[in-house]
This record gives sequence, structure tokens and C-alpha cells, in this order.
Amino acid sequence: MPLQSLRNLKHWIVGVFNPPYQLSLCEILPSRESNATVYVFKQYGTHDIIKLRHRDIIGNVQILAAINPKDLIGIALYENNLKESAGECQVTETLRGNQYRIASHGREEVYSGESICGNLDLFQRLPPHEICKIAYETGFNKGRKVSGQLRALAEQGRTEAGEAAANVVPLRSRK
Repeated sequence: MPLQSLRNLKHWIVGVFNPPYQLSLCEILPSRESNATVYVFKQYGTHDIIKLRHRDIIGNVQILAAINPKDLIGIALYENNLKESAGECQVTETLRGNQYRIASHGREEVYSGESICGNLDLFQRLPPHEICKIAYETGFNKGRKVSGQLRALAEQGRTEAGEAAANVVPLRSRK
């Protein structure tokens, strides 16, 4: 029995002072020279820090084995979010005449509201609040054009009718 207790004590001491994962994630930093993110790890038992990029971590099996799996999951989720956000578009400026300046993949282009509403690829990459605003303004402008056309047709009809239109009373809404 005492030998078993000593063996258990030895395993406990080894487990405490020598964990299976030597690196723990301390900080996530955006890199200055490239678009890659730098992950800062602290080495267990020392004050040493190690700076690694995602491709360095994925490319080395020994580093993967040394990092805590919870940290690896966090890194994978963070990289996934970066990839998703890179594909999104952002409206940077609203111009006159239902025109919008949209930034995507580092370049900006000007689109009309009607072309945005008709382009499903662009429509899916924009944030929902921007889509609603663009669709509302486009529909409002289209409605004003239709209203102007109807008003012009009514005026044209009255001038062509001449004397016969004098007996017709136009309907007006209450103000």
C-alpha cells in the first residue's frame, strides 16, 4: 500500500509541474506588416512568450500538440470570423441620386440603388440594416417617378379633353 501511495504522489507531482500542454494563449494581436494575426503564447513554467501566426501553428504538429485544445478552438473560431468578415461589403458613403459607394476587398465602387437590389451577390454580402435602407430609398424614388408620370398623364388627358373635362371634378385628399 505505501508503494502505491508513493506512486500516486509521484504521478500527481509530475502532473502538476509538467502539464500536457506547454503553451497557453495570452493575447491576439493584428499584425502590422501583413493581414495575418499574431497569437502570443506563454510557455508554462517560464516567463517566455512565443509569437506565432495561424499558418505557423497549423503547419507544425509539435506546436499543435503543445497548445491547449481550448485555445486551438478559440483560434479556429477567430480565424473563421476573420474570413467571413473579409467577404462582407460595407457602405462607406451615400451619394445623391440613389448612389452608394461600397467598399469590398480593399476597393471602393459606386453602385445605384436599383443595381444593388438587382444584384443578389452584392445584396447578400451587405449588412441587413444597409439593405433595408437602400431598398426603402430605391422604392421611394421609384414611387416618386411613377407618381410624376401619372400626374403628367393626367394633365395631358385634361388638355386633350378640353371642354368635356370642365365637368369633371378632380378628387383631392384632405390636408
